[in-house]
Amino acid sequence: MTTRLDVFLPSQLIGRGPPYTCAMIARGMAGADFDGTRIELSIVTPRARALAVPSIRVIEALPYWARHLPYRLTRSLALSATEDAFLRVARSGAAGGHGAYIWPDASLATLKELRREKITIFREMINGPRWVAKEILDEAYRCAGLPPSHGLDHAAADAEREALHAVDYVFAPNAEVTTSLLKTGVRPENILEASYGWDPKRFSGTERLLPPIDGVTILFVGTICIRKGAHLLLDYWAKSKVRGRLVFAGAMEPAIKNACAKLLARDDVTVLDYVSDAGALYRSADVFAFPTLEEGGPQVTYEACGCGLPVITTPMGAGRVAVDGKQGFVLAPYDASGWVGAIQNLTEDARRRRAMGLAARKSAELFRWDLVSARRKEQVLGCLHSTPTVVCGNDPPSHDRRTAKDRLTAPDAPGSRRAVGLA
Repeated sequence: MTTRLDVFLPSQLIGRGPPYTCAMIARGMAGADFDGTRIELSIVTPRARALAVPSIRVIEALPYWARHLPYRLTRSLALSATEDAFLRVARSGAAGGHGAYIWPDASLATLKELRREKITIFREMINGPRWVAKEILDEAYRCAGLPPSHGLDHAAADAEREALHAVDYVFAPNAEVTTSLLKTGVRPENILEASYGWDPKRFSGTERLLPPIDGVTILFVGTICIRKGAHLLLDYWAKSKVRGRLVFAGAMEPAIKNACAKLLARDDVTVLDYVSDAGALYRSADVFAFPTLEEGGPQVTYEACGCGLPVITTPMGAGRVAVDGKQGFVLAPYDASGWVGAIQNLTEDARRRRAMGLAARKSAELFRWDLVSARRKEQVLGCLHSTPTVVCGNDPPSHDRRTAKDRLTAPDAPGSRRAVGLA
């Protein structure tokens, strides 16, 4: 039996960020059969760039002439063109056992049209709900003495809230997102516990990007911004007074550059731009530190653990891969004494650092993309082929879905809490 799943990806399909994550999940879902059922996948995207997704039909929605222009010039056209193309593709499938997989954001009108077509809608949460993110980031900028520049407003938050109540199932890539979805009013049976992952092949090799030093190297990877707590890490590093270096890799938000100029100028702080060989970067480090304030399921944490680095992060940054005291330390972002103590502990105790690094590597083995995709595939098929098929958004369910849910969340089932490393 073949099941249709059409993926709506409103950003260009490239080899980094959410499009890369989407492609890796989709590629695995289109692979080996599960219980004799094959998923036939299509990805509708504005345009595709240098990312192969075998076994998947990729539909580029932008007109041919627009695909070769700088993307910033076609962005306004891209969303409407992608929604139109996606609806054409979705309408061509049979209603029964047919799903739409939305990577934010599809308009409410598109979601309502999918509902009219009786297509089951899955939505990915690449971050937490916007109203939660806005509250967190408003407070973060206030504490930093800066005007908010996160770009979130009440209108966007309200629109997302409506969208969340117009879909059937929502993938939550970490426990914090699950909690926020429940506060948003999404029913527990509509939330699919999930994770992101990593690709060991991307991190093979032995070369190191940075030369060794006398002391430890603590690494931060991602946009160097308030949202990801870069300003907090700079402060905690300075207060720790340990011997070594703090390395940032990523684009820098102007607010950080201006507000943290003195800390960034320290001799033991290094700032790198985009790094193409992420494996060589991780192999240059001893510890991964990521005091992020708001996330979905940060891929960098999975990658750091996959490279054998103990992590110091927050509940938002831990994803499903790190547990406090095992793979590193999971601390509240504003727990200054805890962060300083963790940095000092992993700097001074090489034996513990190695043990936590080994535990991180072992945990990451559960989150290779092939395993993550297999769990997603089982969840999608379980939802699409429950009997009877229900397309009810987050309204009260019209039948008892306990049997399907119990099967998906049984202790040893892929996609269960135990299977994603939460036991």
